[in-house]
Amino acid sequence: MNHYRKTQRGGGLFSAIEHEQAVAAKTTGILKLRELIPWESFRPLLEELTGYATRDWRKGGKPPFDPVLMLKVLVLQKFHGLSDDATEEQIFDRTSFKSFLGLRIGDVIPDAKTIWDFKQRLEESGREGSRKLFDAFNLQLEAQGYIAREGSIIDASFTEAPRQRNSREQNQSIKEGGRPEEFDTNPAVGRQKDSEARWTKKNNEAHYGWKNHVKADLKTKLIIKATTTPAHLHDSQVFEELLDEKDQAVLADSAYHSAEHEAHLIKLNAEEFLMRKATRGHALSEKEQQTNHTISRMRVRVEHIFARMAQMGADWCRSIGLKRATQHNHLSNLVYNMDRYACLAR
Repeated sequence: MNHYRKTQRGGGLFSAIEHEQAVAAKTTGILKLRELIPWESFRPLLEELTGYATRDWRKGGKPPFDPVLMLKVLVLQKFHGLSDDATEEQIFDRTSFKSFLGLRIGDVIPDAKTIWDFKQRLEESGREGSRKLFDAFNLQLEAQGYIAREGSIIDASFTEAPRQRNSREQNQSIKEGGRPEEFDTNPAVGRQKDSEARWTKKNNEAHYGWKNHVKADLKTKLIIKATTTPAHLHDSQVFEELLDEKDQAVLADSAYHSAEHEAHLIKLNAEEFLMRKATRGHALSEKEQQTNHTISRMRVRVEHIFARMAQMGADWCRSIGLKRATQHNHLSNLVYNMDRYACLAR
């Protein structure tokens, strides 16, 4: 028996129906994922993560929206870099969004609170739902041979967060791992204060928020594995966390090079392609410069990934705290892989 909320079909003029049919026939933008992604394959995992499968809805309560529909809402949201409120408004307003979700004019649509609640339910009680959804889709990609594993690129990009305006004393307390008491004296203020995001500088440009550390497949530019940290953590600190015994060769820029990382790659029996960096009293030899140039020409493919994600708005996180930033990055990585899969499948 299907316990999910039923939508009520509305009527309309013939012109509106014809418009819906014309939009439904398109396969551009987000619509190219509509038929290509095996959405129903996510249902068992979604029902497990959200608890919908075990709850007896006959005992009362408002039946929820179908979890597969809600997953598609999150994909739609990340594909276009929308807030919860904007997602609700755009689903209501845009025929192409309704077409992607399988809705029609007059159907009940998820509101912003419902979208927020669904994301909360995915992550509550340590379920790590967004990561499990990302891993589940990658298992499908690997089974179809889209993840070649002939070479892996390690790199990181910034995910900016709303910048905090704190006093010097408050910032010092946060740097020391604490949370200023005055943040929570007024709950309305405390909810907007992030004591886990961090400032950092790169190329004299200030960044505040998080880093999305990824391992990507060299051949297909699909993201294989990822983790999220505050922005100030050096890229090299999660190098070994991203690797596994399936990696045959690893490429990365000079920030990742160290004797310890070389030893770890030998342990994994993976070829090492880490760029070298000149140090005081040790200039790069001509051979090292040539090797760096060769590695750079290959690892630049990871920049294509980050550029596409920036187009989707994935480099901006509206949420507060590491837990929600991690969910944002995992969902963004999942949507990027879906989009990239659509390109590869064509």
